[in-house]
Amino acid sequence: MRMSTKLRAELAKGLVVAPSCYDALSARLAQLAGFQAIHMTGLGVEAAQLGAPDLGLMSMSEIVQHAARMAQAVTIPILADIDTGFGGVLNIGRTIQEMERAGVAGVHLEDQALPKHCPLLAGRKVVSRAEAIDRVKAMVDARTDPDFVIVARTDGDTISFEEVVARCNLFLEAGADMVMPIIMQIEGKSYFSLPPAEQMEWARKLISQVDGPVMNMGGSPPPGYTTADLADAGYAFTMFASTALGAAANAVAEVFRDIREKGTDEHYLAAHPGPYHNPLELMRAARLDEYVALEQRYTATL
Repeated sequence: MRMSTKLRAELAKGLVVAPSCYDALSARLAQLAGFQAIHMTGLGVEAAQLGAPDLGLMSMSEIVQHAARMAQAVTIPILADIDTGFGGVLNIGRTIQEMERAGVAGVHLEDQALPKHCPLLAGRKVVSRAEAIDRVKAMVDARTDPDFVIVARTDGDTISFEEVVARCNLFLEAGADMVMPIIMQIEGKSYFSLPPAEQMEWARKLISQVDGPVMNMGGSPPPGYTTADLADAGYAFTMFASTALGAAANAVAEVFRDIREKGTDEHYLAAHPGPYHNPLELMRAARLDEYVALEQRYTATL
């Protein structure tokens, strides 16, 4: 079964919870944890691969190659971030075809104007509705796999909540399978400054006004809420955009401090026991047994 078909099957069951992964190993760990789908985070890939912020600095070929390595490492579908598509509508079309060949199950593309910015940063601007719709149409027209999932993201919250809803519905009319509304500000206030219950009320209001499947913008559920509440609100897909990378960065920073200050890693390892301190277990997570079995199959014939 194609990965795109697998993803659509998961979406048909209800909310898909897909942790955001930034490389092949984190994708492997997500699969071993039992998740049925993965999100490839643009923020995480740029930070891990370039040591750079989420400003759309990687090229199409770099993102495609990275996505292909992740896709080859797992047997569950990946939904990948492709920023603004790396150019005009022709570039967007080629990006879709290359991502299909890379083996991912779908992508999400945004309506930001260049230079693009992570929603956590100031300076976001969106293109016109007409240009944004053309981007969606270019994605839909370019796919050769009918199950390949097209997600259209809008940063229309830079204009208004009403603009977010309007763009989402226009994108769905243009052929998007799902929309990803970014809500960083509402009525002049930061979304994250609102009480958790009010955040959930806005989420429910958004879902009720969008005429199709909605992907959560990537943050954790509001404090005190869980993915079950997101499912109850009606979301189709959610991920945790920077959680895995943040956890890894904290761990690496802490063990490096210990080594630098104490001359050993034993204090960190004692305080944070886990299987992957053992290099063999780490390699087993990275399919050691599979590779050894393959090698033995060939050497047995010598």
